[in-house]
Amino acid sequence: MNNKILGITDFLLFSLIVLISAFGLILLYSATNQDIDAVIKQGTKLTFCFVLMLLIGSLNINKLKALTPYIYLFCLILLVVTLFWGHDSKGAKRWILFYGFSLQVSEILKIIVPMMLAWYISNYEDKEIEFKKLIISFIIIFVPIAFVVKQPDLGTSLIILLCGLITLFLSGVKNKHIKYLLGLFLIVTPLMWKFFLLPYQKQRIMTLIEPASDPLGSGYHIIQSKIAVGSGGFFGKGFLNGTQSQLEFLPERGTDFIFAVFAEEFGFIGILILFLFYLATIIRCINIATRAKKYYDKILAGSITSIFILLILTNISMTIGVLPVVGVTLPLLSLGGSSLLSVFIAFGIMFSINRRN
Repeated sequence: MNNKILGITDFLLFSLIVLISAFGLILLYSATNQDIDAVIKQGTKLTFCFVLMLLIGSLNINKLKALTPYIYLFCLILLVVTLFWGHDSKGAKRWILFYGFSLQVSEILKIIVPMMLAWYISNYEDKEIEFKKLIISFIIIFVPIAFVVKQPDLGTSLIILLCGLITLFLSGVKNKHIKYLLGLFLIVTPLMWKFFLLPYQKQRIMTLIEPASDPLGSGYHIIQSKIAVGSGGFFGKGFLNGTQSQLEFLPERGTDFIFAVFAEEFGFIGILILFLFYLATIIRCINIATRAKKYYDKILAGSITSIFILLILTNISMTIGVLPVVGVTLPLLSLGGSSLLSVFIAFGIMFSINRRN
């Protein structure tokens, strides 16, 4: 059967996704202390995500574009449902439970918001983005963010904001508007710190500056993660031999800090190989974006590529103590369903764009 019928319009990109995802299952076996049930559950989620990715990749990108406003509105409805009837875990309502399955809608918005922006902006092809259009674009970004902040989930809110700003930047925002936005950011930041951030969120940022100030509390995650990454050395301690992970000093080993598990067991050489695989994936995505002929395709493909890079850099920076712990998973490797779903939806869109190329 023709690969295009299956939704595989770039076999090399598909192969890279398969290889990284397969290794993620192997790494998860170590991160969960050889919990085969967790690996099987993740494998089931991966299988579903692969099927969805191929289905999206087999669609005409024009159909996806036409459906974008309805998908965006549906996600807003789901955010309202989450706010009132979502599953409460540790004081946060971020998940919708449905027959044993959970969905974190905010994770999907990392892709849906750029899709909606690309749809709106592409209606003004060959025209500069005026101030009025910029205001509407910000409404598209901030309406879902308002719901996500109420969950509360500031980390994901910031990521959604960055994803939206990336799309605006790639769409050709005027230089003077960029200056206005930077000025507004400088004004709003101290106000957010004083009136908006919750105490535990402020503590996370302060912990980034001095983790040792609270080594058994808010600084524990960063300290243990940095120990794990540093102790891996050049060649690593070997698969299943990482002391920080196997002795359970490292928290959130399968999700936020899976890179620390990888670094401890496979060392600098392993990290270098992983980066090469990620780089090859990014280059294939850039290739699709640069060959895109339609304005909508080009904006969306460029946004997805940039967001993929953003998620990788954010997770690794968080792991080594460069950024605060904001709950961003490592694409294709970390345990999780909703974050995995958003990444595979994004790759499905890339395959669909490449179909038109």
